[in-house]
Amino acid sequence: MQAKQIADELRHRGYTVVRDFLSEADIPDGLLKFLAGAEKFHDGVIMDFPAEGMLHLKARIESTIPEVADLMGLSIARDRFGYCAIRIKESHGAPTLRMPFDKNRDPKIAPGGALNWHLDHFSYFLHEDHKNFLICYVPVFKPESSLANVAIVGDDVVRELDPELHRRIQGRGALRFRCVEADTLEWFKLRFPGEDIVIGDWYAIEDMHDETPGWKIKVDLEKHKVVPELNVRDLLIMRADVIHRTNDAGCDRISVRCDAIPANGTRFGTLTGLMGLTLRYPFMSKKRQYNIRIWLKKEWSKRFKGSA
Repeated sequence: MQAKQIADELRHRGYTVVRDFLSEADIPDGLLKFLAGAEKFHDGVIMDFPAEGMLHLKARIESTIPEVADLMGLSIARDRFGYCAIRIKESHGAPTLRMPFDKNRDPKIAPGGALNWHLDHFSYFLHEDHKNFLICYVPVFKPESSLANVAIVGDDVVRELDPELHRRIQGRGALRFRCVEADTLEWFKLRFPGEDIVIGDWYAIEDMHDETPGWKIKVDLEKHKVVPELNVRDLLIMRADVIHRTNDAGCDRISVRCDAIPANGTRFGTLTGLMGLTLRYPFMSKKRQYNIRIWLKKEWSKRFKGSA
């Protein structure tokens, strides 16, 4: 697929799939072995990689994405990309209700590490810019192409069915999207006191700003989702402001993710960038503070160990 076609599809519907983007040689056995046992960060992702195992994969992605971003008019950093990995464990159990209800956390969690409908949180907490941001996602281990895929609600679908939602999520992150169910009705009443809440209603859950809990939306995400079937080495590219979730945990799956991040974003890998984020921390919302605090602790710990 040519860069122009990728850019056109990203502009129109917010995502596209490039088949056989990587070769077998781009995913060495040593990388797979490492990712299968690596420790996860608190948000469920694997953060640190063996540099040698990533050389070919990184070269392939970083030689493709800048041209796509240019065609879309996005301002991304060409000299730094964010990498992580996501590991899903096969699970066929039902979601677990989290009692007692806490209005600031999800009332249910899915098994196996699967994530419910959302716009990514941590990247938005860091950069506050999901307009100049692309997510590149490549399965590197996946026994079944029909399982453990990503469900997406296209930007064009949201634009048509709920123009207000479309307007409010442009360039956004740190949002969850949940449907009111019989066993979560009381949670929604706790989160949205005074509202007339009905089973089957859908809500956007605001996690960036403390002053608003979110708002009711007009689109049933489950009815309008698409689930691109990905094989190992296929590339899924999404704009970061496109609503998505883990479709299922029907098989084990390991994927490598690359974030093309905003050019004007703070360089958190530098001491100046880390200090700047630390100084801004007291003025952040509570939800953002909770996530940033854990990340800052980890980064400062690495700095202190490196200087010891």
